[in-house]
Amino acid sequence: MATTMTHQATPAALPEKEEKTETQSLSMHKDSLSANTLDLKDQHVSAALGLFAIHNVLRRTLFACAQHAKNVSASNTIPFICYSSYTLNLLKEQLQSVDTVWFPKFSEYDGRFREQIRAHEPIVAMVTELEELLEPQNLVKKAVLISEKFEEIHKRVNLEFDIEEILSNELGHRVPMDEIRGMEKNQEERRAAQVKIYGHLWSAVYLLRALSPKERAIFPPGIPKVVMSGMLTAGNCNSLRNFENSNTYYPGILNYFDLFSSYNIR
Repeated sequence: MATTMTHQATPAALPEKEEKTETQSLSMHKDSLSANTLDLKDQHVSAALGLFAIHNVLRRTLFACAQHAKNVSASNTIPFICYSSYTLNLLKEQLQSVDTVWFPKFSEYDGRFREQIRAHEPIVAMVTELEELLEPQNLVKKAVLISEKFEEIHKRVNLEFDIEEILSNELGHRVPMDEIRGMEKNQEERRAAQVKIYGHLWSAVYLLRALSPKERAIFPPGIPKVVMSGMLTAGNCNSLRNFENSNTYYPGILNYFDLFSSYNIR
């Protein structure tokens, strides 16, 4: 009696997990930084998020300073100087950080990052020139000039930031994560020293209010929502105290935290 041999169908091979290649770009864009558009499980994307987020903060706050400098009066001179000086200080720190920590390493993989280090030199000179104008006796009578200077810096910064974001995307996954982690540690040490100047609360409120809601949901990483909400609530005071220096107040500063709302944060 003939026997019929049956063959069990072998299951189709499962598709292999897609691996990120060194040449694969990050595909990040300044106008779409959110949990829905970014693969935050990709360590290189998460590492690059800080660059894109700080760029957006500076774009918005520089624009706000340019738009509102001409409207400053004697009654709110000090709050505006505090806000705008911090903006310029943050810009200088950002440029110094990438020039000394990030871009020298990135340039080992893409020489165009060296060109960006050179491109920052005229921006720093423009900032230094503007800082000399931010004095109470100058502000009202030179308001239009100050506004124009902020506008020039904003336009130049926006151009260079766009280039740097393109380069960062194209850099992809070429820089090993252990090298990136080392740079992140260096960056964190610089940030810790920076916030001591204005205080942790001031720095946090300034940053959070300049981020869009979708950006705020993913950056800075690791901040519980309840803590973030508390920081934003603290920023709603008419006078914001620098808790590292209890004698320092910024009366009326809330108006300047909200200036960048005109930049259409969504």
